[in-house]
Amino acid sequence: MQTVAVIGAGIVGASLAFRLAQSGANVILIDRGDPGRGTSGSSFAWANANLKLPRDYFELNFAGMRAHRALRDELGAAPWLHEGGNLVWQDDESELKERVARLTSWGYVAEMRSAAQAHETLEPHVRFADPNTQLAYFPEECWIDAPLLASSMVERARTLGATTHFSTTLESVELENGRVAAVTLGQIGRLPVDAVVNAAGAGADKVAALVGRTLPLAPTTGLLVRVAVSPTPVGRVVHTPDVHLRPDGDGFVLLHHDDTDHQLGERRQITLDDPLVTELLMRAQRVIDGLDDARVVGARIGVRPYPQDGRSCAGPVSAIPGYYEAVTHSGVTLGPLLGRLLAQTIVTGHNEPLLVSFSPDRFG
Repeated sequence: MQTVAVIGAGIVGASLAFRLAQSGANVILIDRGDPGRGTSGSSFAWANANLKLPRDYFELNFAGMRAHRALRDELGAAPWLHEGGNLVWQDDESELKERVARLTSWGYVAEMRSAAQAHETLEPHVRFADPNTQLAYFPEECWIDAPLLASSMVERARTLGATTHFSTTLESVELENGRVAAVTLGQIGRLPVDAVVNAAGAGADKVAALVGRTLPLAPTTGLLVRVAVSPTPVGRVVHTPDVHLRPDGDGFVLLHHDDTDHQLGERRQITLDDPLVTELLMRAQRVIDGLDDARVVGARIGVRPYPQDGRSCAGPVSAIPGYYEAVTHSGVTLGPLLGRLLAQTIVTGHNEPLLVSFSPDRFG
């Protein structure tokens, strides 16, 4: 029986731990915090393949979307999966039409609707300036309760025999004759292992350094603002020119926008009364009826772990037998898929075709 240490208990690491334990591996899941409360818990958590280019990256994310529904069907329930689609309103209608045409030709469900149609059938509380405005609707997209999914996968892995060490530091990864041999954890000590999977998100480059490898990351930051309001005035992911928003549980809405992200600079912490937080709420109140009495109850800055070339990094590192990487910006979309594919790779020794062009070996 292989002993595999999985570093990181976000959606990717937790899903991998579940699939490895399901396959009969002896799993040790390690995280410096709590499951799903790092990168996964600081994400807008929109599962999609909408703007994922080029084509192979689109196909990977499209498969990731299907994997979420397959997991739901396998388990009989998925309380973390919130369907309803994604409604997109943007100033550049020609780009939106081109995108819908491209995605439709690739087998993705996408359609154009007028603002009047969307107001009547999808989102009655969105204030459209012109009822003839053209929108795009992507009915198979969804949002994920990332911490709930991660913690659920952790509990299932534990039920199957996995060992977990949380609020624990990874101090070293030991190599013997160039092959992974052990990990050392703070307050626990040395644990012999046959393999290590680096699913440490924004900290993945530091884990890679422990085996003498350089993993080039180009992380970006994102601001998320959670507001309390009842009833919840939106029923799905909604993108408007000024604010992006979605439900975040009963009585809550999550707010985000790219241009506030760009104003964060090097900041990693933010307060509820910060001007950027206030700005996002004001934008949402201008666009959505029913938010006048909303109050900010949370604000966080998430760090997205982009590999330097913008593409997912998933699979074995050939130069270091027993060492694998699972690092991606699209962790929420790809988590269940990468968990299944990487578990198969580790257990069988055969690379999964869908991951070939995302091999970590491209970084040397």
